[in-house]
Amino acid sequence: MRTLALAALIYAISIILIDIAPFFIGMYVDALGLTLSQAGFVQTIDQAGGILGAVAGYFMMPRYRWRSLIVAASLLATLANVLTAVADTYFVLAVVRFLSGFGVVMITTVTACILARAASPDRAFGVGLALGMFLSAVAVWLLDALRTQYGFSASLGSGALWLALGLILALFLSRELGGQSDKVEEPHLAEDISHTKATGWAALAALFLFGISVNIVYGYVERVGLANGLDQAGVANALALGFIFSAFGSTVPLIFGAVGGRLKWIAFTTLLLLASLAALYLADSVSLYTISFGLYASAWNMGLAYYMALTAENDPEEHLTRMMYIATVAAQSIGPAIAAGALTGASLSVVFVIAPAPALLAALLVSAMALRARKRSLARIAAT
Repeated sequence: MRTLALAALIYAISIILIDIAPFFIGMYVDALGLTLSQAGFVQTIDQAGGILGAVAGYFMMPRYRWRSLIVAASLLATLANVLTAVADTYFVLAVVRFLSGFGVVMITTVTACILARAASPDRAFGVGLALGMFLSAVAVWLLDALRTQYGFSASLGSGALWLALGLILALFLSRELGGQSDKVEEPHLAEDISHTKATGWAALAALFLFGISVNIVYGYVERVGLANGLDQAGVANALALGFIFSAFGSTVPLIFGAVGGRLKWIAFTTLLLLASLAALYLADSVSLYTISFGLYASAWNMGLAYYMALTAENDPEEHLTRMMYIATVAAQSIGPAIAAGALTGASLSVVFVIAPAPALLAALLVSAMALRARKRSLARIAAT
């Protein structure tokens, strides 16, 4: 229980750097004079480092102690965020953000695999994601306070404070973490392992597609708020309060788990995401933007929890579980890249036009797999 609690907290700390990314994009524009498209590509480079961090985690986790991996990755990410504070050129910024992404996502990958071993992964991920939302709200206010009191450098380097805290917590994790999980395979899974793996692959692909939808818009939520007439302080307050609001929405997997079937919750999550995108586009006051962003972040975290849990429960060998953050961070890289390309010569509204399609495809994919599973079950019953 202590291990799960520590893993959930370290996981939550690691996703802060993802959650506050829109503010970094805005500060790249304001502090270094980058264009909006350039700032978006810096974020893409950050996430490309994350992809490599997730890939490195995939290959290193079976070979090294997980606590050692988390500690080493935390040291690297902390240093990279300190250097972000003094980066003064596009190239230097890109290099240090690449290193930050590598370290942060290796932390997230390892801790996510610890949470996936819980008796109810839906609830374990719900705890980590809800904690992440609360801490991200604090991080947003800290960013704004540091920017106001000490300037952009202090604000850009503030990620190091969170990562250093995660490093300290990691020292209290069990040294024995690692190896294969103790999952108990149910008889029907043992008889039809190929179908189980197919479901796991479909869930992983759906996680990737859902992540693309979220990240097409997410990198620009600060700029959308400004375009809708809010000032910087208003946007900061709206997003911070929205994170807190979304923390309550993120407890849905914690409270309900997979009651009634995950497809029901995935369908609800997809509809909530689409509604929140429309609300964000139209919100022209701090209160409306707070509510819209809270719904958006809630949908994001619910989707992560349910798609990751579906992947983990259909992955007896843990190969796909170790790949979850390869898929997630690939989406976090591809989403902004799609948006940055679409924004060339276009207005911000274009991101709201293209964002829904991958999420809808994700829901259709897992629904098709569920229908296939139902047909196989009926055929098995009829055969007996």
